[in-house]
This record gives sequence, C-alpha cells and structure tokens, in this order.
Amino acid sequence: MTSVKFLVDDMCANFTEHLLYGLVKTLLSERPCTINEIARKIADQDRSLDIKSAQKLAEAAVEALWQIDAIAMEGDFIYLAGSMPR
Repeated sequence: MTSVKFLVDDMCANFTEHLLYGLVKTLLSERPCTINEIARKIADQDRSLDIKSAQKLAEAAVEALWQIDAIAMEGDFIYLAGSMPR
C-alpha cells in the first residue's frame, strides 16, 4: 500500500496528511461510512481531485487509521474505534 503522505503530496493541493486523517475522523464521528462516502467527501473538499484519486486517498487513510486502531470495520462500514454497535 502506498503511504498516505506520498499520495497527499503527489495528488492534493488542499490537504496534508494530518488534515486528511482529521476529515475522515470527523466524518466517522457523525456516522459510520463506506469508503465511497469518504471518497466523495474528500473529492468535495478538494475539487482538483477526480473520484478515483479521492478513492485512493480514502483507502490509504482508512488503512493507516485501521493499523493504529483508530477505526474499526464491519462489512462495508467503517466506524471510529469504540463506536461500533455490538
């Protein structure tokens, strides 16, 4: 998996790695989301990105946050850690 920092530096004018993680966490604090929903939000925030680029960023951010146990996944849905229903 390509690093989030590399993807942000390569593709985005309006994001830093920190801001991307913040956007994902803020969105997930509102409700569980799918990768596609996160990608759409990223594309909305940086109009220079096409949806495929936003999708790559969303996947990389989710993977990085999952590796540090900041999020949980069940099926297609992504949750903030500790907020997943039982």
